Amino acid sequence: MARHLMGLQAAWLLFLIVLGAWWVSLMLSQASRIATLEQQTGITAVDAHRQWVRTQRMLFWEGGTFFAFLVLSLGGIAGLHWRDNRRARTLQAFFASVTHELRTPLAALRLESEGLAEILPSTHPGRPLVERMLEDSARLESQVERALELARLEGGGGVITRPVNLRPLVAECLRTWRPPPGRAIEIQNHVDDIGAMSDPASFQTLLRNLLENSARHARSNPVVITLASQATETTTTLIVADQGGPAAGLPPNLGVLFARGSESGGAGVGLYLTRQLMQRMGGDARFHAGPEGFRTELTFRSEVSGG
Repeated sequence: MARHLMGLQAAWLLFLIVLGAWWVSLMLSQASRIATLEQQTGITAVDAHRQWVRTQRMLFWEGGTFFAFLVLSLGGIAGLHWRDNRRARTLQAFFASVTHELRTPLAALRLESEGLAEILPSTHPGRPLVERMLEDSARLESQVERALELARLEGGGGVITRPVNLRPLVAECLRTWRPPPGRAIEIQNHVDDIGAMSDPASFQTLLRNLLENSARHARSNPVVITLASQATETTTTLIVADQGGPAAGLPPNLGVLFARGSESGGAGVGLYLTRQLMQRMGGDARFHAGPEGFRTELTFRSEVSGG
């Protein structure tokens, strides 16, 4: 994005220089014609020459000053943009570094909480506190993973798409995904053996985002999450839907960075990250919220069209 802006600024500067040169050339030509007409109407050659010299000075000094200030202002804007871009990259690197350092203590906190949950009986007074620690540590781990992936994408990181079978990818994600503590989750997996062009690591990230989104925000108990697949000659679609009841407080601009519902406890990154990953893989993500629940359609390029 920064390179595109710098390219546009350079193109604009070149356009202004060419326009200024054409304007000066045109004015000089017109002034020369005026001087010739003055001589033909009886004005002395000396007076005509003085007028011509005066016109040249006006064009060179006033036009040159205008374009000099214009070029300097564009240079100043370009310098400010470069400085802000460098600062943004520094902050981004710092944010990614700090977020990465948080992974180890958060994982340790979750493991310790799980150990306490196994030791303490359900009737112990401290059991609710341990369950709350488990829930908070799991949520923080999820936010850290999303932040790291977002920093990677915003920093220019790409994805490597290849032909994959969606069914084993979905099965692997469901096997390793841990639902939030205290929520009853029922998953109905109807994904077929179907090919698509995808990056396996990015696929795991975006599917976990959608599962956690349904598990945390759906109002039904248990939360029923349905996964299904559809295929055409050129695309493959994975559908993730929950029957969580009415989606209250959702923003109209789903999938925009930091857009989140009024009742959401998240940061508004999950759906944005899902859409960005899909677009990087050459696909698209569409979100639908209604009284029946929340539905996401992930459209991949099919293995045939990708080849």
